[in-house]
This record gives sequence, structure tokens and C-alpha cells, in this order.
Amino acid sequence: MFYSPKLFFKDPWIFGPLIGSVLSQLIVWWYILANIKPTVEQIFLHYNVVFGVDLIGDWWKIYYLPLVGIIVMLVNYISGLYFYGHDKLLSRVLTFFTVFFHVFLLIAIVLIVDKNI
Repeated sequence: MFYSPKLFFKDPWIFGPLIGSVLSQLIVWWYILANIKPTVEQIFLHYNVVFGVDLIGDWWKIYYLPLVGIIVMLVNYISGLYFYGHDKLLSRVLTFFTVFFHVFLLIAIVLIVDKNI
């Protein structure tokens, strides 16, 4: 059963990570839009520390990464809202995982875009 969304988002352990995730998502979108321009050339889409660049593709495929970030955020917050009435700790862990995920997403985007500039 879903808990009241109003009370769910008033919890500082839920609202704080939400603000962090949204800010991270905005920074990721801004960074990509500011640095990746439409081109017919292939760009780097994945960089591995051990092997270097291991995936290249069209420029618009770089937008898959922030879209995955939005999906993770939605799934975790909807799941957190669902579990909040039964287990607040689980809901808070899900929201902190979302921020943790977005920090690594931001690092990955910065590294990938810097390889393309």
C-alpha cells in the first residue's frame, strides 16, 4: 500500500537525496548539451580504465545514460513510496542509492564527454 506522498516527501532523509539526484541529473543534461554537438562522426560512448574506449556510436546515443538515470530515480522513488509505510529504512536506503548512482553517472558522463572533446 502506498503511503501519503505528502508525508513521504516531508521526510528529510527522502527529500534531501531527491534534491541531490535532481541537481545531479540537471548537471548531467547541461554538461552533455553544452559539449556534445550533432555530428555525422562516431563518438565514444563507453570508456573502461583497463581497456580504454570500448564502445563507439552515434552522437545521440550519449543521451541513453541520463535517461537511465531518470528511470532509476523514478523506480527507486516509487518503490520507496510503496515501502515507506512498512519499512522506512528500506525507503531511505533506496533514495540514498539513487544519489550514489547519480554521482557515478555524473563521473561517467564527465569522463566520456572529455574523451570526445
